[in-house]
Amino acid sequence: MLFSIVMPVYNADTYLNEAIESILRQSLDFKKNVEIILIDNNSDDNSLEICNYYLRKYPNNIKVRKIEEPNVSVARNVGIKECSKSSSFIGFIDSDDKISKNTLREVYNFFERNIKVNIAVLPIYYFDARKGSHSLNYRFEDKIHTVNILEKYNFVHYHIGGVFARKSILDNKKNIFNPNLSFWEDALLINQILIQEKEYGLVHKGKYFYRKRKNNNSLVDITWYKKDRYTNLLQEGYLKLIKVSINEFGYVIDYVQYLIIYHMKLYFFKKYNNIIYQVLNNSERLEFFQKLHDVLEYIDEKIILEQNFKMYIKEYLITLKRQGIEFDKLINFGEITDEKVIIVKWKFTKGYYEIFAILSNEYYSTNKNDHIFIISKNKKLRIIYERDLKDLKIWDRVVRKRNNSLVKAKIPIYALKFSFVLSTNGENFYINEVNLLNKLLDKVLGKLIFFKK
Repeated sequence: MLFSIVMPVYNADTYLNEAIESILRQSLDFKKNVEIILIDNNSDDNSLEICNYYLRKYPNNIKVRKIEEPNVSVARNVGIKECSKSSSFIGFIDSDDKISKNTLREVYNFFERNIKVNIAVLPIYYFDARKGSHSLNYRFEDKIHTVNILEKYNFVHYHIGGVFARKSILDNKKNIFNPNLSFWEDALLINQILIQEKEYGLVHKGKYFYRKRKNNNSLVDITWYKKDRYTNLLQEGYLKLIKVSINEFGYVIDYVQYLIIYHMKLYFFKKYNNIIYQVLNNSERLEFFQKLHDVLEYIDEKIILEQNFKMYIKEYLITLKRQGIEFDKLINFGEITDEKVIIVKWKFTKGYYEIFAILSNEYYSTNKNDHIFIISKNKKLRIIYERDLKDLKIWDRVVRKRNNSLVKAKIPIYALKFSFVLSTNGENFYINEVNLLNKLLDKVLGKLIFFKK
């Protein structure tokens, strides 16, 4: 047997067939080369019946186990123990995801060519409610096939789906999923192994398809409403991995720092940021913020500044790192001239272009005495009105005031090229230039392409 595929299952009857069938239909012969270990997490839908159906159909290739307490870490650990001794590789696929038809053959070919590499990953693509490429797929844009984490510290990995390892690595009893974590248990184990191994492989031609559900009831979405997603994750996940790095190298390597801060960004997504007030009481929130500060003490500021975050998120993290949870105001790194005014709506009416534009406020907080105006050929154009926008917050902290950040203006037809200017404290700062002719051409070309289709 070449491959053992470990698949934990919990209330996945809507998607389970598709996940299993993607393995059955591999270009690599299933009956000769593959076994699937299905571990039911005490589902209360038809998942177990589906598992048993495939067991009856492929008794030599399917194993079904059931655990009484829903715990994905325990399920995966059981799955690893059930892998056949003759297997060469263990792979992980979630019960609502799937893989491309050539995946197992490509993984096998990779390990045959790279005999010293013990763990490899696939590029990830979203499907169902969301389409497109995962943000970490930039690693596959280069022609490299192996990643040295000490050199390519920004080539981080934390998703268990689509990870394949030589069985010998997972036979090590130290390499198990932490049952005390309900989230990030996969990232912790993967990166404990990568710290040991120092490198991993990129299987360019295989594909892992990650389902984004329409009803937002995946395990990832649900965990935001559990207390363990907060302080416990920082302590048992981030800080534990930091300790592993210190034990191995004597310090926290850049790879681990980058991984943690990259993953930490999820806390600042708008749809997740305020859930904390539904889940944690006041003392629990204070404990979480203090633990977040403890984690940040191990992260170099340059690693924070390298992230593709909004500047106010970087400023929040660095201020929290430097000053602790009782800080008064953000340490500013951005410049007013880095700001951008974005036209969100425009239309032609009675010889004028009527535009609505907003200041991004990524780098600068506007106050009541700040104003945006428009200049074309050294002439001020008419601003119809200014409006305040809702302040930007991170948890209960206002990180950007947005006074007068929305403007409505009339642009004469002859003034298609103009500049936005921000006036503050008696000084004028040119923000960005706009050419409405280019926008008009883009709009026309877009319609032509649409009709051509």
